[in-house]
Amino acid sequence: MKPIFKQYWELFLVFFKIGAFTFGGGYAMVPLIRNEVVKKKNWLDDEEFMDMLAI
Repeated sequence: MKPIFKQYWELFLVFFKIGAFTFGGGYAMVPLIRNEVVKKKNWLDDEEFMDMLAI
């Protein structure tokens, strides 16, 4: 298990990268967030991501 600081740093970097290159607000970011957290990092599966998006 990674130290907690490294986990937070990795989370920050992912969302900083998405925020820096996205225009148009939250819904414009959804495909990029899904690509990072579901496909690349495997932090969530598709069903969990859709549940989070619906909330």
